[in-house]
Amino acid sequence: MIGIVILNYKSSKLILKLLKDLEDIKEVKKIIIVDNNSQDDSVETFRKVINKKIILIENKENRGYASGNNIGIKYLINNFKKINYITILNPDIEISNKNIFIILKNFLEKNKEAGIIAPLMFLNGKYLESLISWKMPEKFDNLFNCLGITKKIENIFQRKKEKNVIPGSFLFFKKEIIENINYLDEGTFLYYEENILAQKLKKIKKKMLIVSNINYNHVHSSERKKLKNKLFHNNIYFNSMIYYEKKYNQKYSKITIPIIKILFLIRKIEIFFKSYFYDLR
Repeated sequence: MIGIVILNYKSSKLILKLLKDLEDIKEVKKIIIVDNNSQDDSVETFRKVINKKIILIENKENRGYASGNNIGIKYLINNFKKINYITILNPDIEISNKNIFIILKNFLEKNKEAGIIAPLMFLNGKYLESLISWKMPEKFDNLFNCLGITKKIENIFQRKKEKNVIPGSFLFFKKEIIENINYLDEGTFLYYEENILAQKLKKIKKKMLIVSNINYNHVHSSERKKLKNKLFHNNIYFNSMIYYEKKYNQKYSKITIPIIKILFLIRKIEIFFKSYFYDLR
């Protein structure tokens, strides 16, 4: 049996669409919607659709992606003993293949090295190789991840290296796996969750893998973010990166963290000037 966790923050319309994609998939027995204190009409919207299959959990505090998903995962494990497989889904995805979970389950059973898997991700209907998977940051990798230009340089040199991290918008795994790695690390609010999961899986000799013969669509809005919003997300991103360095790249963190903090300031200036000159056009 398969249980699904969907974390909501002001995305009720997207989730209603996703629920329609899931409603005829018989392998899915429980869907847990965790509302992360949206403070809009989300809770009222979901109360109209909850039933024996769809369960709503209302968080009184938004503590981020990892914490919210952990609440849903633990609820499934503690309350439904027959749930053997768990899936984390983003609200903004589309699923058209009704056999997707059967294919994922079969892949997981046949590939013993697989810990967490996912279908191939399309972004707004397009295949973008750079977003499908990436190399887990080690040593000085995160210094290249700080700025747009350095990240492009890194991608050139790492094309032939193993890509062992997959996007967190769709994650499928056995409940024993998530218990063995002690769930998602709640030390980050947003970003770097996938890199941390890859590190945790590495310790138990498991991997994150893409099942390339099936896919889903990740629908990203093309709406331009305001400067304040960009700077806010930039702060969260760098805080998560520094947390990752301290906990999962300790050997190199005394060198990387001071440099990351400098690059963080450069990135803020870069964002400011890009937004300023864009507004002048």
